[in-house]
Amino acid sequence: MRWHLIVDERPRTGAENMAVDQALLERVQAGGRPSLRLYRWDPPCLSLGRNQAAPGPDVATAAASRGIHVVRRPTGGMAVYHDREATYSVVVPVGVLGSPRETYRAINRALVAGLARLGVPAEVAPERPGWMRRGAADWAAPCFVAAAPGEVVVGGRKLVGSAQRAERRVLLQHGSLLLSGDQREAAELLGSSIHAASGVTCLEAVLGRVPSWDELVAALREGFEEALGVRFEDDPCLAALEDRARVLVDRFRSEEWTWRR
Repeated sequence: MRWHLIVDERPRTGAENMAVDQALLERVQAGGRPSLRLYRWDPPCLSLGRNQAAPGPDVATAAASRGIHVVRRPTGGMAVYHDREATYSVVVPVGVLGSPRETYRAINRALVAGLARLGVPAEVAPERPGWMRRGAADWAAPCFVAAAPGEVVVGGRKLVGSAQRAERRVLLQHGSLLLSGDQREAAELLGSSIHAASGVTCLEAVLGRVPSWDELVAALREGFEEALGVRFEDDPCLAALEDRARVLVDRFRSEEWTWRR
């Protein structure tokens, strides 16, 4: 199976990153090939889940005072602080890798296979009897507070936080692979008493170093090819993708979208 690989060499703002992911979703809905995109963020950004209740105006003020952007993702889940990380997004029709839940697990197995090439003893968190997702009252807590079944962990600590959305029979899944830090910034900005320090890890903590961007890209590419049985090709239509993303970016910059309740 042939997929497109898109590697962003320059970091983008939060709104730009979400616009590109949305443009990829639309392209696959129109019949384009599945894709893997790898990217980074500049400036740092706090992203909110699509259906997460908007925090109060003090969060916007606190973020702006620290030079941090705030964006709302097109996917679900809870808040994530994006700075010292490598981010992936996968866009694939439902059924190519199974059901949405099966796709979630398949992508995380591919991440584990890529991380193994860096010497990271990552694994997919097992199912836990009685485990339930947090209710809406707990959504002020950051995404990295605890690992859910199927997520990527090292020694039980969460290394990758992912979110997914199915729309018109196509799945968008994207997530953060932490290079360093413990996501405490998300808790601070949200005013949450719960932070991720006890349940999160990062590549620097596991490896004693932060791999280079090129090293990360090569490892993840090989992991996806091995675990999913795909072959990556460069995307020949990047100009059209960028054009569509420039149209979509205003949506992700708008206060109406970002702070909706």
